[in-house]
Amino acid sequence: MTPALTPPLTLAAALHEVRDLLATSQNLAAVEYAHAALRGVLNLEGEAAHLAYLYALASARAGAPGSAERMLERLATVNHTDAALAADIESLAGRLAKDAFIETGASLHLQTAITAYQRADRIFPSVHARINAASLLRLAGSRAEADALARQVQREIGLHRGATHWDAATVGEAALLLCHLDEACQHYRDAHRRAGRRFGDIASMRRQLQMLGGVLPEAFTALREIPGPTVLAFSGHMIDSPARPTPRFPACIEDAVRGAMDSVLDTLLPIIGYSQAACGGDLLFCEALLAREQEVNIVLPFSRDDFIAQSVVHAGASWVRRFERVLADAMTVTYATKERYLGDDSLFEHAANLIQGMAFLRAGELAVEPQMLVVSDRTQTGATGGTLATLGTWDAQQNSHIIIDLAAIRASAVAVPLASETGQPFPLQAPTIAAGRTIKSLLFADVKGSSRLPEEYFPLFFTTFLGLIPKSLRETAITPLEISSRGDGLYAVFGTPEEAAEFALTLSEAVGAVDWRAMGLPDDTHVRIALHAGPVFSALDPVTNTLAHYGTHVTRAARVEPIVVPGQVLVTEAFAALLAARRDATFRCDFVGTEPLAKGYGVARLYRLRRKARRVGGSVL
Repeated sequence: MTPALTPPLTLAAALHEVRDLLATSQNLAAVEYAHAALRGVLNLEGEAAHLAYLYALASARAGAPGSAERMLERLATVNHTDAALAADIESLAGRLAKDAFIETGASLHLQTAITAYQRADRIFPSVHARINAASLLRLAGSRAEADALARQVQREIGLHRGATHWDAATVGEAALLLCHLDEACQHYRDAHRRAGRRFGDIASMRRQLQMLGGVLPEAFTALREIPGPTVLAFSGHMIDSPARPTPRFPACIEDAVRGAMDSVLDTLLPIIGYSQAACGGDLLFCEALLAREQEVNIVLPFSRDDFIAQSVVHAGASWVRRFERVLADAMTVTYATKERYLGDDSLFEHAANLIQGMAFLRAGELAVEPQMLVVSDRTQTGATGGTLATLGTWDAQQNSHIIIDLAAIRASAVAVPLASETGQPFPLQAPTIAAGRTIKSLLFADVKGSSRLPEEYFPLFFTTFLGLIPKSLRETAITPLEISSRGDGLYAVFGTPEEAAEFALTLSEAVGAVDWRAMGLPDDTHVRIALHAGPVFSALDPVTNTLAHYGTHVTRAARVEPIVVPGQVLVTEAFAALLAARRDATFRCDFVGTEPLAKGYGVARLYRLRRKARRVGGSVL
């Protein structure tokens, strides 16, 4: 992953940087940057208070409500002299309660949100807080009160030359509440124009309309006036190797493919793209986005040198130079694994799954549905982790996609052979292995503090804790591929992220229900659980004659577990992305932050796993 930005020496400079990151919807980076800048700051006053508020806002936008709430709790202990900031803090508390209401449908959250926005308006009168209160009152069934506030907003706000996108959206929302749809649509179009590339703000407008759609179906008409960016996952065939017997993407049709891609991309702007960086479709996609000043996020399936050797160099030295330029200009570069290729195509599959999952996570932040663009020839067979397999995975979830057909381009293109490139062969040759890696979900868990138990309590603790493991497996009807324990520790391997998530949460709930005081442990004794997903080797253990899994990703999972807060289940970005790509409706991963792993094993973006809340009565109200 691209290293995190180094915070500046002053809080003022940090404020400027975090605002810029939020403006471009780099919410995770904004959280990480603000967190690093606030490290060691004890008094949240002045610039520190403003930065803490932006940290909480970025956390809310990144899908980390717990982090946002904890920061708001700290800010609530400060007597803020800046009334506008105090009102913003109250409004953000209202937003968090509103988000909880949208997820759960619980009226308690709805009332909490209404109260927070009304309090914000009293602290520092604001039509923006007022219109939020009006919309929530409409959801609560108080139409007369909502209409009165909407009319008040219309009287007080004017769309002058210096008006902001928020002003235009506020007037549009007021018109919508008063059932003036044409007027509302006009103002939302204006809001979208004024917002430009402030995609995070556009996402907030979109969520508001999606919420209002529960009682005002006309809101979905207005929603079409404020489209979010296109979050686009890409997969495409490479330029043909000289040894390829049947043409698929010959170099002579590169210009035709570029032209077809340009025609598609121009209809989808603005775009946030996710792709690998192989010669051919991948690099053409990345270059086209960068030429249009769009955001590019790259995922490499394994070590950089091996990737060049396997997926770039055969097309010639110029493609290697293009690869280097694209990586230098990309917004982020993530390695699915930094290990070597070793002839293992499952690593391409893992990278493709991460691309899909990361697109889903980002699309969720921006209140849009992701799409996939594919450059492929479906008349030919594909390999594990290749373009056709990736498209099949995407299609299985009934997701929207666009195909640029290589077979049709070959048939219609005038074949003009390009001058061949001799160049120097890339020096690294990746060895192959007999038994490859497969993508597995890995769990490590232990009960912190159990090592300090008095000797007489060990037998009872041992049988109680370990007894919960088979009980949880029976309740979930899940059979792990491998599972082992030692005292207070547990290691398990699962075939899918859903199985790992279900077992982890079931075990955590079971441990939380135990009366640990009876065993000489504090009441708050709990298990800490870490989950990770990645490519691992598997073989029969010659000592136990059972299936064993091993490799760098097993070690990485083990290094997450010691930093988990007892009672939580933390997962890596890879695990969260795989779960998102499978569009699971049971679990949610809330961003926690970028944390250093145990034993100096680098840093990782971590998420807290939880079950999605069940909606009350299955409806908004």
